[in-house]
Amino acid sequence: MSNKHKEVFDAIITDIKMPRMDGNVLINNIRRMDEYKNIPIIMITARSQDEDKIIGEETGADEYITKPFEFSDVLDKINKYLA
Repeated sequence: MSNKHKEVFDAIITDIKMPRMDGNVLINNIRRMDEYKNIPIIMITARSQDEDKIIGEETGADEYITKPFEFSDVLDKINKYLA
């Protein structure tokens, strides 16, 4: 992202499996950027093993939600960080 086009985000929601970049890599990259490192990140994924959750949390995900999930649970998590 160039310095000319910086966006401000209130929260980021991602998955582990994405077409161009693994979600853990994305979070790792975000956490290294000073202007974005404090933005809450919610990871939604089908990977439900404890090892996957630990990796997500160690990478910097603030929340780790496994599929299937209730949309209201996701909204509750988002609202928790935006409050």
